[in-house]
Amino acid sequence: MRALTRNLCLAGTVTAVAVTVLPPLGSIADQLFSAHMAQHLLLIAVAAPLLAASRIQPVSIRPVAAWVAFVGTFLFWHWPGAFQWAARSELTQLLEFAIILFAAYLFWSVAFASEGRFSYGARALYVMTAAVATDLPGVVMVFSPRAICTMPGENALRWGLTPLQDQQIAGMSMWVPANLVFFSIAIWLFARWIGATETPQHKLVTS
Repeated sequence: MRALTRNLCLAGTVTAVAVTVLPPLGSIADQLFSAHMAQHLLLIAVAAPLLAASRIQPVSIRPVAAWVAFVGTFLFWHWPGAFQWAARSELTQLLEFAIILFAAYLFWSVAFASEGRFSYGARALYVMTAAVATDLPGVVMVFSPRAICTMPGENALRWGLTPLQDQQIAGMSMWVPANLVFFSIAIWLFARWIGATETPQHKLVTS
């Protein structure tokens, strides 16, 4: 059963990465910033957690270091100068995606690791605080009065959008779908923490 789960997680990871880099999304992302953000979200909220859940190669990293690496990487690659630079060639774009995937993998590896000194309750807080921190670029994108996040080959008009509308869609996608994943996992971790704390008390009462 564990082998089947691992294989399914790995298959899901490969599928998510393929959808990220290959057409049609890979081609549309050259023209729509919101499509480029969809690529980021597929790596962060689908591919990375599935890869971490497979535990194909467990990593040893302090939770604070993993949190800072992930949030810092996320904020950096959502700075216009960074993603616009990466979008100018296939090689730099693949570098961008690889760095994002690796940082997110480190982050989720801590969240899904076997329980030790870092309790499930602490992990729920770890995930929720990262969700709040990574919402910041989305807030800017949604409420900015002008388009500040556009692709070098931006062509939103072809898709019936203005560049500002494209940016706002990107910002909303960072709020709703991403937070659904982050907070769902945080709730699951919190439930495991509650279950772990109730079990010893139950054993004490029944004994």
